[in-house]
Amino acid sequence: MNISQFFQLTPNVMIFRYAPMWFSTRYLRLLGRMYYIVNRHERHLIERNIKSVFQGKAEVHDIVKRTFDGIFSHYAEKLIMAHRKYDNVKKELWRAMEYSGTEYLDKALKKGGVILVTAHFGAVEFLPLALALRGYPATMVVKFQTERLKRSLMQRAEEVNVELIDCEEGRVLQRAMDSLKRGRILLTECDEVDEWKPRENQTIQAFGGRIHLDRSLEVLCRRSGSTAIGSFMVRTKDGYRLSLVPVGSEEMVEGECLSAAILKTFEQFVMMFPDQWYQWKKFHRMRPEIA
Repeated sequence: MNISQFFQLTPNVMIFRYAPMWFSTRYLRLLGRMYYIVNRHERHLIERNIKSVFQGKAEVHDIVKRTFDGIFSHYAEKLIMAHRKYDNVKKELWRAMEYSGTEYLDKALKKGGVILVTAHFGAVEFLPLALALRGYPATMVVKFQTERLKRSLMQRAEEVNVELIDCEEGRVLQRAMDSLKRGRILLTECDEVDEWKPRENQTIQAFGGRIHLDRSLEVLCRRSGSTAIGSFMVRTKDGYRLSLVPVGSEEMVEGECLSAAILKTFEQFVMMFPDQWYQWKKFHRMRPEIA
């Protein structure tokens, strides 16, 4: 049982559905610490990957500690999004949100569909709803860990004009392309390392070393004729900030491909907020000399 399935066990779902928020989040944090006591190998792998990037930094131990807190925050947000009273979730998120860079999205939408490139980062679980609250038509490819989670999120997404494409149901690329042709916003994560199809001779300098370069998103942009924009839901001291930033613009270094620009944009946010990326356990697989 992985950490996502562990946190979505029935007792935990019930607690997030009915208990006060302060209790639910503290409970999940305690449960998470217990999980990593048992799963020491996973904990050590996360620590080692973080230290491989921030080696020599005085604050590396603080980054490690905050990263585990960020992992627990992510799963709390996942449970909130799926199981708390939805009207309350919408109201609370609206009050907690700030947006930056929406002008890039508005300009791109005038040309057609837009690919919003995000990652397993920050409050990504709230990203489709954050867009919907501003009236943007969002589509996202997702993988559900449980059937209960799928039923809940599908129903909630339909209420706010968010389309969820279950990657287990097939025809994913065709359905994603159809969404873009209808002028919608397709959300996709650039750090799905399990799905990368890199070539050994294609790497980029990032995160203090060489990183595999996967061109899947570049191919999708080219086939659909869509504009790619970076999108990251950053947790702030007052709530959340959706940061929308251009990638692959005229300011790109000459000769740099779109895939490289996407990866460098992702790197920029991870280096600014390392504790908000919750996929550090897979980072070593991005490096060609270790993968």
